[in-house]
Amino acid sequence: MERALTPLDQLLAAELDHARDLLVMMGDELAMNKELVAEHGMALQAIDIVGQMLGHIANVVRAENQSDAIERIGMCDLKAKLSAA
Repeated sequence: MERALTPLDQLLAAELDHARDLLVMMGDELAMNKELVAEHGMALQAIDIVGQMLGHIANVVRAENQSDAIERIGMCDLKAKLSAA
């Protein structure tokens, strides 16, 4: 279903992208510490997953056809949750 993007949609998507960028920078910096990676590898993976989720959600928010944007999501759990809405 096609819809008109509002300025709020564009701002929300941009803020989600910014939050994702901050997470990526933080994850990259933390990943440079071998001891931290060894001790907190799962937490670092969670940071990456959250970043991916934010990117997908931003794409859905800014999409003219949100159903198509949801279909393009590669994360099965997120795709299923958003498809149910």
